[in-house]
Amino acid sequence: MADLRPIKPLLYNPDRVPDLSAVITPPYDVIYPPQQEAYRQRSPYSAIHIELPVATDGLGPYQHAAQLLAAWVHDAVLLPQDDPAYYVHRQEFEVRGVPYARTALLAGVRLEPWEAGVVLPHERTFRGPKQDRLQLLRTTAVAPSSVFSLYEQPDAVRAVIAVVTREAPLTTAAEDGVTHKLWRIGAPEQVREIAEAMANQKLYIADGHHRYETALAYRDECRAAENIPDEDRAYNYLAMSLVAFDDSGLVVQPTHRLVRGVSPDAVADLRARLNATFAVEVVEASKRSEEALQALLQGGQPYAFLLYDGQDLLRITAGESLRGELPQDRSEAWRELDLAVLHELVLGRALNIPADAVESYVSYTQDVPGMFEQVESGEAQLACFVRPTDVRQLRAVADASDRMPQKSTYFYPKFPAGLVINRLDVDLPSPLGVRS
Repeated sequence: MADLRPIKPLLYNPDRVPDLSAVITPPYDVIYPPQQEAYRQRSPYSAIHIELPVATDGLGPYQHAAQLLAAWVHDAVLLPQDDPAYYVHRQEFEVRGVPYARTALLAGVRLEPWEAGVVLPHERTFRGPKQDRLQLLRTTAVAPSSVFSLYEQPDAVRAVIAVVTREAPLTTAAEDGVTHKLWRIGAPEQVREIAEAMANQKLYIADGHHRYETALAYRDECRAAENIPDEDRAYNYLAMSLVAFDDSGLVVQPTHRLVRGVSPDAVADLRARLNATFAVEVVEASKRSEEALQALLQGGQPYAFLLYDGQDLLRITAGESLRGELPQDRSEAWRELDLAVLHELVLGRALNIPADAVESYVSYTQDVPGMFEQVESGEAQLACFVRPTDVRQLRAVADASDRMPQKSTYFYPKFPAGLVINRLDVDLPSPLGVRS
C-alpha cells in the first residue's frame, strides 16, 4: 500500500525573499554548465546553492551547502513548517503556443524497495548521480526537489484538490516560462481523506529514479545508525509530486542521443549494417528544428528514428517483424520501444557499445541545433533523434517489471528545486493514527 504522510518542509520567507522567482531553479540534472553561474548570480539565496553546491572558503561543496542552509534558517530566510501538510502545486506553461496546466499533489511517500510493487520504476539509472545525491543528503538532511510520479487519481483526492485550489495560492512564482502556484492542505479531515484514498494506489516514477534510489540508501544508513529505527522519521519518506495519468497538462518530449568515442570503422560501416535490418532513407537535413525532425518521424511506422553522421540525415524505420531481432527475454512492452531498438540493435549490435557502459559513449540532450553543431565540429560522431515515449508505454513497461533505457522520457516542465524544501530530520506522524 502507498503510505502518504503530510510533510514539514522549509519554505522561503516572503519577507526576506519577496520574489520567489529569483530563487527557484530547475533540478540538478538539467542545469547545464553555461546556466549554472547565471542561477548563482541571480540571488544569494538561490536554491542552486543547495541543490548543486560548489566548494568555497575551504569547504567542500556538500559542507558549504549545509552551512548555507543552517544560516538561512537562522536568519529566517527559510521558515520551518512545523504543522504537517500536503501541498498542491500547479504549473502553467506553453508548448509551441498551446497553453497547458499540470497539477500535482506534493506529499511524503513511504520509501519501499522496487520489489514491493508499490512504487514502480520504468528506466535504468547511472551510478554517478546517485553518489552525488547521497552525499548531499548526508550533509544537509534536506531534499530541495521532489520526485515526479504518476498515479490513478482517486475521486476523493481530486475533490480535495478542487476545493483547495478555489482559494488564492499560498505563493506564486514564474521561472523560465513556467508559472508555479502552491496551495497548502493542512485540515486534518482533508489530510486523512487523502491518506485513506491513496492507500491502495501504485505510483509510477516519471522523473527522479536516481533520487528515489538515493533516498532508499540514505534511509538504510539512518536506520542502521539507530538502535531502534523510528518509523515516523522523515527519512523513511520521500517528497513526491504526484500527477494523475489523465492530467491534461502531461507533456512528454524526446531526449535525443549524441554518440562519441566509438571505433571510426564502426561509424563508417554503420549505414551498410543498418541496410541489412532497416529501411534507410536519406532525407532533407536543411530544416533543423525539433518540429521539423518530429514531422519526419511521423507516418505510423512501428519503429522510427533519425541519425546524422555529419554528411547525411538518415530516416531509419522498420515494421513489427523487427521484434524478432530483439531479446526474447524482455517484455512485449519493452520490445515495442523505439529506444529499445536504437540501444539494442544500433548502439549495441552495430556500434559495439557495451550495454553496461553506455554512459561512457552516449550523452543526452534536447538541444537539437547543438547536436548538429557537435557532430559537424567533430565533438560527437553521431546524433540520434528520437520520438517521445508516451505515458502508455511507460506504464506498460513498469507493469511488466521491465526497464527502459536511461533517459527514455522527458516530462516538461520539470518540478523545480526550492519551491518546497523537504526536511528529513523531523517526525511525520501518520494521519491515520497508526504507526507503519
